[in-house]
Amino acid sequence: MEQTCTTTMKTTYFSHVWIVQNYSSIAPNMSLRSMEFTSVSPQTREPVSWYYMLEINKDFSKKKTRNRPICFSEDSYYNGYPNNSNHELAIEAFTSSTYISRSRLHANIALQFQSGTKYSISGILEADTEIGECIQLDRYTVQNWVKNDTLTLTFHCTLYEEILKGDPRQQAQAQQIPDSLLVSHLDELFTKNKFSDVTMIIGKKQFHAHKAILAVRSPVFAAMFEHDMQESKENTVKIADIRAEVFQEVLRFIYTGKVQDMDQLARALLIAADKYSLDTLKSKCSEHLGSRLSVATATATLELADKYNAGALKQQAIKFISKHVKQLNPADWKEVLTNNFDVAAEIIAQMVKEK
Repeated sequence: MEQTCTTTMKTTYFSHVWIVQNYSSIAPNMSLRSMEFTSVSPQTREPVSWYYMLEINKDFSKKKTRNRPICFSEDSYYNGYPNNSNHELAIEAFTSSTYISRSRLHANIALQFQSGTKYSISGILEADTEIGECIQLDRYTVQNWVKNDTLTLTFHCTLYEEILKGDPRQQAQAQQIPDSLLVSHLDELFTKNKFSDVTMIIGKKQFHAHKAILAVRSPVFAAMFEHDMQESKENTVKIADIRAEVFQEVLRFIYTGKVQDMDQLARALLIAADKYSLDTLKSKCSEHLGSRLSVATATATLELADKYNAGALKQQAIKFISKHVKQLNPADWKEVLTNNFDVAAEIIAQMVKEK
């Protein structure tokens, strides 16, 4: 029996502009995060979003750059390295969310300046991961691009999607039409407690919810209600290890995919997301904490990420600490060495890799 496979590539193009004002006021070793930029895949029309990270570095003159940019301006580089090796700016792109299989969606992002100089990164799109490698720019180049203390970054993006003819999964996805009222309807269930059939009890606080929604969103709740457990018999769930204000946001996310007060609750929400196997919420918390890494918070964030299996956040914290280990509080670094030798070894290995 003869079998035939036809693969077609579809592409879509769009641009992002990130304007950084008061550039000279940015502190050394400070990280900035752009807004989330959103597009859709060329074929399935599923949403895809990503963001950019910018870090001002002190002095990389003592080490070579492994993740050097693909540069199309010959006079700016010699043998792939900047003529002036004193790097100032590092730019990275991260996928925020995508519902497309990682083997089918690829991105190429070109950073272009008015002078015509272009840097490119490319890679597979997978939620909560970096797209390609880091772009690092030398100080002389950056100074030429800053006008009136404003740095304008223009990204030209290309999305490539593989289309496999006859694949029923792709045909089904292409026929899906998103319901713009779905989230608002679920939010109404969440806020008005209509038709609830289970009560969540935290201290003196009670939350009314719906078993079906909890079960379909969380495998932990699904197991709780499917089996002959006390919670299923009595239609009540007592929770002792999560604060009421945190669990309220867990429920909000389960119903609507949204969270409030992330600045105050990100750490507690990550722990709750790990408990109830809410991977997307865990990813959002990781992104939030990763974008706010500092010398003061890095070791605590690393400990959190390691304990609750937030892999991407853990690697981001390790990279940050390896770059700024001299600025860390000695007591924090000593605590890492004493309490978690395996993590300390990963940091040391990263430091060696960057030399």
